[in-house]
Amino acid sequence: MPTIGIKILLPDGDPNGIKVIEISGWKGKTFVVPRGKLKDIKEREESEHPAIYFLFGEGEDPSRQKVYIGESETFYNRLLNHSDNKDFWNTAIVFTGGVNRAHVKYLENRSVVLAKKINRYEVNNQVEPLENRLSEFEKAEADDFFEKIKLILGVSGFALFQEVPKKQDVSEIYRFQTDSADANGTLLDTGEFIVFKESTARIKETESFIKGVGGPNLRKRLEAEGVLKRQDENSFVFAKDFIFRSPSAAADTVAGRSSNGWTAWKDAAGKTLDENKRK
Repeated sequence: MPTIGIKILLPDGDPNGIKVIEISGWKGKTFVVPRGKLKDIKEREESEHPAIYFLFGEGEDPSRQKVYIGESETFYNRLLNHSDNKDFWNTAIVFTGGVNRAHVKYLENRSVVLAKKINRYEVNNQVEPLENRLSEFEKAEADDFFEKIKLILGVSGFALFQEVPKKQDVSEIYRFQTDSADANGTLLDTGEFIVFKESTARIKETESFIKGVGGPNLRKRLEAEGVLKRQDENSFVFAKDFIFRSPSAAADTVAGRSSNGWTAWKDAAGKTLDENKRK
């Protein structure tokens, strides 16, 4: 893979403020805009240009972030509108430069379709945007722009478009066994942990776990959504792969109690995640 040069500018010198991101040889430009800094983007010339944007924030599900994907001819006005009608988001990432309205409508459709397919984030778009047909030349331009979007989102810590590995393609599989539970999964490059289909989890929960905030609610939601299904009176079975935000969140769900995922998950040789990844 060739080396890619990425430049990040802090216009006001604040690492928590607006960031401007560029890639060497690319016409596009990216703005990372904290919600509280939205007005600081208003005077920039680019705020009047066509753009595709992503609004990121916390969802109802503590295990996943939420995203809204949109496009606009003048992105500042659209973000300002979303500041009033969408409460969840705290960061906007805007991609503009070298694209017209037809491009961004095409990119909006492609982004929503792929984000829903990968299913790492809760996609807040109620209606899937229609595919905008482009000429062969325009499509090639837009597809190249989309590759830059995926790269910059990943570099910025948003794994929206990062494919989820299948069990048969994973070289390092970790197992966690406890009473009435036997699960396997693997650590992802993002720090998340995926538990694979057909793993089992204990139904019984400890009293301290029940009194906790996130764990019991997540298990209830996973059961309601059919991710966890009752196998017998003691165990759930995972009906599909599921990505947790950390190894410990995965272990908590499997065991029905608070667990240190870095020591709970072990490879075939009995070594823990902590031994393999952090020591």
